Amino acid sequence: MTGLSAERLRAWESRYAVVEPLRTPGGSRRYRVADLERLRLLREAVEAGHRIGDVARLDEPALRACLASPLEGAGDPRSTEALWRPLARLDGDRVRELLEEKRSALGTLDFARSFAPPFLHEVGSRWASGELSVAAEHLASNLVSSMLAAALHAHRPSRSGLPIVFATPSGERHCLGLCVAALTAADAGADPIYLGAEVPEDDLVESAARARASVLALGLVTLAPEAAQDVIRRIRRKLDPRIEIWIGGSAALRCPPIRGVERIASLDQLTSHVEWKRLARDGQGA
Repeated sequence: MTGLSAERLRAWESRYAVVEPLRTPGGSRRYRVADLERLRLLREAVEAGHRIGDVARLDEPALRACLASPLEGAGDPRSTEALWRPLARLDGDRVRELLEEKRSALGTLDFARSFAPPFLHEVGSRWASGELSVAAEHLASNLVSSMLAAALHAHRPSRSGLPIVFATPSGERHCLGLCVAALTAADAGADPIYLGAEVPEDDLVESAARARASVLALGLVTLAPEAAQDVIRRIRRKLDPRIEIWIGGSAALRCPPIRGVERIASLDQLTSHVEWKRLARDGQGA
């Protein structure tokens, strides 16, 4: 009747006290008609883009006024407000359509760097607060990842581009940041060879050699520092010494320094490294 799952309803009750249902002697909840109406209004407000923490204390007239007024910034291509209602309904076609509109308005690189990461962070926050289901969180992540991967594969290699292999080693599943890094490098003049997540060590070494890559760029997010250090050292020993290794991601920043391995702390630093390496290569060719 409310459109809410039992899990979300319990989360809203425990965290925000949105309603106080009656209890039977055995402890079961019993909801009044007014409770059901309030919960329905709260669900509609959240699906329209409002945070449950912002609307949980509003009374019914205020909730109705909230629903009648469009959220500020709805026309801004960086605004996420229009996405929450179809995402909560698991309307993948509509979410993809809205995301494509934002990518078109912002440009692929700006979408990848300044829209996608905060959007997915907000998705995670809304899932943690019970505003979005696990399925909605997976849907958003998969849609954004597939869009960025498609944009990357559509990149046309340049004869003068710097070949860089992008991948994560075995045990590292997170590759969204890696994809953003590959798009950033392409914009700076690289020709990224994007292998994706969990590539075995020997395949990484062989792929870098076959591609005649100047750099092997590895994304590290969830690996423990000791595990990351071990795998990077093994790859460095196997890899042609003329091929540089660049590592990035939160786990890379926690990893102790490794001889012959460059840590990239930001996308801006990645851009500078690609541009500098291109200039150095072109200078040597001249």
